[in-house]
Amino acid sequence: MDRYSVTMTNETRPVSRRERLRAQTLQEIEDESFAIIDAEGVQALSIAALARSMAMSAPAVYRYFPSRDALVAHLVTLSYRQLAAAMSQAVEGSRKAPRTRVRLVVTAYRDWALRYRRRYGMLFGERAGDLPSEVTTRTPLDQAMALLVDLLVAVQDSAPAGGASGDRTLDGQLRLWARSQERPDIAPSVARAAILIWTRVHGIVSLELTGVFDHQTLEAQRLIDLEIDNAIRFLGPTGA
Repeated sequence: MDRYSVTMTNETRPVSRRERLRAQTLQEIEDESFAIIDAEGVQALSIAALARSMAMSAPAVYRYFPSRDALVAHLVTLSYRQLAAAMSQAVEGSRKAPRTRVRLVVTAYRDWALRYRRRYGMLFGERAGDLPSEVTTRTPLDQAMALLVDLLVAVQDSAPAGGASGDRTLDGQLRLWARSQERPDIAPSVARAAILIWTRVHGIVSLELTGVFDHQTLEAQRLIDLEIDNAIRFLGPTGA
């Protein structure tokens, strides 16, 4: 299909010049906004600063986004999508063992965070908490978590299943979390492994981004690999 046409009741119509120009301007707004964020952080982004960098008037930008919060919310969603896409692409078409694919997914997460430090900070640290609530609940990153869960299920299938955590309250919380992810079928041991991997990797990456490891002999990737191994042990005696 032509990129400048849309489907309507089994027919296509050309996209108007006005629509093409609007889409092009929106792309430029996104690109320039990310350039500001990558250089100075999300706190440096304002409608006025964006308008100046694009040689536009502020009212012209407001025709695309009614407020700075709306713009940042849009950029947050895009960033989640970019991170999730990087993780998915890391194992797309891969025939490697599930445990190896878990490592690939996690490595892609870390690589994206190191490449886009300030975008990562915007997602998990720098936001002021004044964004619409839908941005902070379900996000495209849930798709990447679903991928991780699927890989851990595959790991579990190739090894004796791990038991309950011994904490009935935690097991109940893990079941609730699984339902919130629309995966009520997964065992608490899989949910526990997924959450442990994500939270511990996030912690290590966050420390790495702040420079904690810069002058130490510790390697962040080795610590991450160890955390993955430890989490997978909850799935069975040997993992996969």
